Amino acid sequence: MPQASDANKMKVDFVVPSRDKPNPTLLRMLERMPGVGKIILTKERPLSIARKHAVLKASTEWVAMVDDDMLLPGNWLQLVTQAIEPNVGAIGTVAVHKNKHAAAYERVVGTVYNLSKLDTNPHINNIIIRRKLMENYEPPLLFFGEDQYFKRYVQKTGYTWKVLPFLGATHLGTSKNYVTIGVSYRRYGHFSLFQLARRVVARFIFTPFAALANLSFKTFEYLTRLNVEFIAGWAKELASEKL
Repeated sequence: MPQASDANKMKVDFVVPSRDKPNPTLLRMLERMPGVGKIILTKERPLSIARKHAVLKASTEWVAMVDDDMLLPGNWLQLVTQAIEPNVGAIGTVAVHKNKHAAAYERVVGTVYNLSKLDTNPHINNIIIRRKLMENYEPPLLFFGEDQYFKRYVQKTGYTWKVLPFLGATHLGTSKNYVTIGVSYRRYGHFSLFQLARRVVARFIFTPFAALANLSFKTFEYLTRLNVEFIAGWAKELASEKL
């Protein structure tokens, strides 16, 4: 692992994919952050291809990939680079959600399980990776589920995918199309039947507590709807495989 002084001297190029205009608040944060090299913006689609092409434009050994709907603390890069080890290929961090429903759910889950240990969330929205890992990576044309695909690829190369606890990153994004996510997770083998069952049980147990934490039935409704959409997408893809 690099010493703190070495980590402070590291230069890391940043890739920021966005659909429209880049987030000006995030860009200002990166411009002030020590150790940031080039900031590479991309609007290419889909996201899996955008990340690969943008990372290969970087010139540093390690490259950060930060989604446009993220906010980072000023010491984010310093803290993440301190976790670099020879066997590690990627390092992400747990982010809190601006969405109050998702935030309540993760707070509840976090009271009984370390969120950085969950194997179903790569936390690719704020991460550093070894640039060389993108050189031979051939991703499918994906927007949803491409994070899981890339994680499996990194692990197959022999590197570890590390997730650090919350360091101050905030996710501003809104909910995605969970039917499409469910389809992708089944099609590319991101979720086994066991993992799906575990998700259903966890949502059944923790969703009411998240609603109580917010004192809001909307929280219960929101989380339940996303879970049903995910299951529907996963089952839809499973059914199409059997036709």
